[in-house]
Amino acid sequence: MKNSSEHSELIHLTTHKLTGEASRDELSRLDELLLENRENQRVHSELIRTWDGTEKAAGFTQEDTDEEWERLKNSIQNEQSSGNSFSFLKIAATIVLAIGVGLSAYFLNQDNATHLVAQQVQTEVLEDGSTITLNAATELSFSSDYGKEKREVNLTGEAFFDIEKDIDRPFIIHTPSVDVKVIGTSFTLRVLPDEPTAEVVVTDGTVEVSYRGKVIKLEVGEKGILDKNSRQLFKVFNDNINFMAWKTKIFVFNDVLLEDVIEILNNAYQSSVYIKGTEIAKCPVTVSFEEKSLDSILQVLTTTLNLSIWKTGNGTELSGSGC
Repeated sequence: MKNSSEHSELIHLTTHKLTGEASRDELSRLDELLLENRENQRVHSELIRTWDGTEKAAGFTQEDTDEEWERLKNSIQNEQSSGNSFSFLKIAATIVLAIGVGLSAYFLNQDNATHLVAQQVQTEVLEDGSTITLNAATELSFSSDYGKEKREVNLTGEAFFDIEKDIDRPFIIHTPSVDVKVIGTSFTLRVLPDEPTAEVVVTDGTVEVSYRGKVIKLEVGEKGILDKNSRQLFKVFNDNINFMAWKTKIFVFNDVLLEDVIEILNNAYQSSVYIKGTEIAKCPVTVSFEEKSLDSILQVLTTTLNLSIWKTGNGTELSGSGC
């Protein structure tokens, strides 16, 4: 191969072949490239050999793939500028990471896959009877073949899962950060791109959470946390009694800071309530609500804490002299 575009084409076609995505035309083009010279054949064989020896890069995520891709591009640019040939071992390692993610997500890219983006809290019942309640702005994807041989979905956002037990077909959730595996249980999962952590809280049964080859098992009442910055996966006791408030609309605040109360309400109602100034942010709140509207809740808070409330172009503003 003579240039980076030809290298990219070989990598692209080999990746599609290994994941089973390649069309007849792509396979035909790959054969042509392999017949051109021995170097192409060597690269192709190296990619396959590396792939076969990695157990399909289990545990790697889309974030890992993105990082490796950036490293690969920098490596290619450096080697081109120095006149050296491409480091195919680096390319192979990157492709393995991409394939590890691609295999888990491949079936979701088919034309007949189901792709949902929740506009509000909604519940989906899958073919096996499992139910998934999605918070607003959450994305869920699954194949039309779901439940026939495997039970796998992709998720970005926040959801509550109540999974039917099936020992032979574990239920697996792929996210941009972690993978979650269960036999039959219920739990919440929160994975948002702009948040520094991903969280799983178990309400029934046991759950396995994996990240970069590390696996932790969670029991009822435990929370699994992935710190995206430090890349640490660990578990703690869940002390947040409002972790499902977005679904149940039941709120219990016991000496909770107003700024934290507002954060919980905004997540539950997909609202834009904000505090003006810092005087009232640390005011403690002790109150409970059950299936109340956001306006009703705000009315109680403003009356209790002697706050002013205004509708603005940015949302709903709360202000006051402090507590």
